[in-house]
Amino acid sequence: MKKKTIYLLSTAALAISLEQSAILALAAPAGQAGTVITQAQTASVTSGSQTYNTFEALLKKSGQLPKAVVYLQQNISKAKAYEASLMTLHLENAQKKQLLSMQNRLGTPSVQSQIAKLYKRGDTFAALGARTRNSSLRQLLSEAEASGYKLETAEGFFFPILDYEKYASFRPYVTADIRSYIDIMAEESKQAPAKDGALVIGYQQIVTRALAQESFILKYPNSNRISQVKGLFKNYNLYTFYGLNNTPLFDYVTKQMQPNAKKGYMAVLSRSKVEASPYLTQLSAFMSVANDNDYKLTDEVEQYRDENIPEN
Repeated sequence: MKKKTIYLLSTAALAISLEQSAILALAAPAGQAGTVITQAQTASVTSGSQTYNTFEALLKKSGQLPKAVVYLQQNISKAKAYEASLMTLHLENAQKKQLLSMQNRLGTPSVQSQIAKLYKRGDTFAALGARTRNSSLRQLLSEAEASGYKLETAEGFFFPILDYEKYASFRPYVTADIRSYIDIMAEESKQAPAKDGALVIGYQQIVTRALAQESFILKYPNSNRISQVKGLFKNYNLYTFYGLNNTPLFDYVTKQMQPNAKKGYMAVLSRSKVEASPYLTQLSAFMSVANDNDYKLTDEVEQYRDENIPEN
């Protein structure tokens, strides 16, 4: 098997991790009026409530992202679901827009060196800020925290990602599709599925997340965030059927399927309604072919995968 060149630093490293042990329960049936925020709706907004207008004005001001975060947390309950959803999406857009700048500021050699000396596994920006005596570093870490980012690390490098777990306070006020989107992205930022070219979550978790993403895609095809979830789902298909460079689904030397993958996939298939999910139907068919080949990457298995589950 040729070595794959897939290296997906997810947006949980956003990219992106819903590592829940059960499939998400999505809140409303497709097509229900008022449950989906579409691209057209987003573009058509010309006026809004005082809460909406005040928030939008804050987002447009340079350096006001932390204040905008606090304002939305304190005032989102005053807005209608439609406005609350738009404000949540606009906050995400603003955080993404400023993410590169924050990455660059935190990525300077001096800052990286200082963080490395302070860092303990699982540290937050706030925890690091509380331990440093450097006022400039403390201010930078505080700004990163207040702007809605969380600390992530990979290959010895420290960087910010969006902290979607902080969006939990918005969930009661937004439309059904955005609630589900928040749930999906919160799991991605809680734990990245991959680091340093290797999977770091279990195979059952991979399937669980993929199912949540597939459910969103099927249920909310017109959602404003459909393209983001489709991109995430594409990554998880690669995780499922190929693995990553340092954790391939089939061992490079023996060609055998990873034992934990076989065990995890079969466990999920045995307790699931396979026919209800195109993704599970594909996984079931793939595992059947793998079983016929003693779970070894033979020419038959590779051909089936290439033809039915291409990488691109």
